[in-house]
Amino acid sequence: MPFRDVIEIRVQGGKGGDGALSFMRLKYIPKGGPDGGHGGNGGAVWIEAIDDVTSLDRLVTRQVYKGGTGLQGEGRERAGSYGDDVTIPVPIGTLAVDADTGEVLADLIEVGERACVAAGGIGGRGNAAFANSYRRAPRFFEYGTPGEKRRLRLELRTIADVGLVGYPNAGKSSLLAALSNARPKVAAYPFTTLTPNLGVVERVHERFTIADVPGIVEDAHLGKGLGLEFLRHVSRTRLLAFVLDAAADPLAHLESLRAELEAYEPLLLERPALIVLNKVDLIDAEAVAAGVELLAEYGLPVVPISAERGDGLTDLVDALFVLLPDAPRPPAADTSKQMVAEPAMRVTRDESGLGWIVHGRELEAVVARFDAANRDAVDYLQRHFLKLGVYKLLGKTGAKTGDDVRIGGAVFEYFDEAAAEAAAKAEEASEAADEIAAERRYLAAQATLDDAEGAEEAEADAEGEGGDDGADRAAGLADGQPS
Repeated sequence: MPFRDVIEIRVQGGKGGDGALSFMRLKYIPKGGPDGGHGGNGGAVWIEAIDDVTSLDRLVTRQVYKGGTGLQGEGRERAGSYGDDVTIPVPIGTLAVDADTGEVLADLIEVGERACVAAGGIGGRGNAAFANSYRRAPRFFEYGTPGEKRRLRLELRTIADVGLVGYPNAGKSSLLAALSNARPKVAAYPFTTLTPNLGVVERVHERFTIADVPGIVEDAHLGKGLGLEFLRHVSRTRLLAFVLDAAADPLAHLESLRAELEAYEPLLLERPALIVLNKVDLIDAEAVAAGVELLAEYGLPVVPISAERGDGLTDLVDALFVLLPDAPRPPAADTSKQMVAEPAMRVTRDESGLGWIVHGRELEAVVARFDAANRDAVDYLQRHFLKLGVYKLLGKTGAKTGDDVRIGGAVFEYFDEAAAEAAAKAEEASEAADEIAAERRYLAAQATLDDAEGAEEAEADAEGEGGDDGADRAAGLADGQPS
C-alpha cells in the first residue's frame, strides 16, 4: 500500500440515551411518584499517537468512525449505560484539522498522547429530575443530544531531530544511508525519495533521529512538485541541514531553499541550521574551498562531505550533536479555540410575516431535548423561557399575545405576560374604583334617606304636641274649669 501522509475521514460521537418516563408502582406504596432515570452519554471518538506506525495508510480502508450510542434510562431511577468510545491509532506527529472550518483540533507529538475529535452526546434526564413542590407528577422526559459530527483531515508531519533539506539528487538519501541504519531507495534521477525516511544516528550513548523528506523545487510552497509534502514534514525538525550539490550551483540552490522555507513558514529560518556541501569528490580541492568560503557568508556552519566515499561524515555528526542542544523541539500547533462572540438570543420576523423566530444555539438545543407536543413539557419550557428573558425580548420586538413563535423545530404561542399583568392590574383598579363609586352612591343615598326620615319624625312630633293641648282644653271645659 502506498505511503499516505494526508487522509480525510468522517467522525461522529454517539447519541446520548433518552431519559425515562416512569412512575413507581409497588403494592404497598400507592402513588410512589416519578422514578424515571437518566439516559447514558454517547461514546466519543479519540485519536491516539502510537510509535509502531509511520503512515496513515491503515485508515484508508475505513471512512467513518462512530462512537457508541448511550442507552435509555429505566424506572427506579436507573441510568442507562454509556456508549463505547472509539480510539483511532495514528502515527506520532499527526495533526487533526476540521476539514470544514480549518480549526486545529489536536497535534500529537508524544507517544500515548490522545485527543477527542468528536464528543459524544449527553444523556437526557428522566422525569424524576423534574419533580418539585408544584410539579408532583411530571409526565415528560428529556431526549439525549446527538454527538458531534465532522469531516476530519489528518496530516502526518514527521517528528525528527534533524531534517535534510535539499534539491532532488542533492544526495540526501545517500547521506541518510551513510549516517544511519536506514536504507532508503537511492537512484540517479529526480524525486527518488517519494516518502519521508527516518534514521537514527548514534554516538557512544547519544543518539538523534534524522529525516530525509521529498525534494524541493522552485515554488514548492505553492504545491509544485512534492513541495507541500516536503515542507509539511520539515516543519517538525529541531535542526535543518541544507544539503547542497557541490558540483551544481550550491549558492543559488541555498537561496532558493531559504526562499521557499520563508514563503511557507518564516519561523523556519529561525531554526538552528548548517550547510552540508555534498559530492565534493566530483570537484577539486580549490573549488571546494571556494564554495565553503562563499557559503559561509550566510553565517551558518559549512561541512564539506562526500556521502558516496564517506569523507567528512565524522565531522558532520559531531557538528549535528553540537547544534542540537541549542534548540528545544518546536512547539505543537496552536489548538486553542478562537471564541467568537455572538448574541445569546435574537428575534427575527417569520417569512410569512405572521410569526417570529427566536435564534440562539443554546436555546434551540434546549428545545430540541423535549417533546413539543407534550403539554407538561411545554409548560416546563414556558417557565424556562420566562427565566431566560425570551418573552421580554419578544415583547420589545413587537410580538403580541397569540403570535406564533418558532424556536428550532418547535412552534409555541406567545403570551405577553407583562401586558396580561398590566391588563389584570387595570381591571383590578377599575373594579376597585367601581366599588368605591358604588359605596359613595350608597352612602349618599343612605344620607338622603336618613334626612327624609328625620323630617318625617320632626313633623310627627310637631303634630303630636298640638293634639295634646286641644285634648287638655277639652278636658278642662268638661270639669267646669275655665280654660
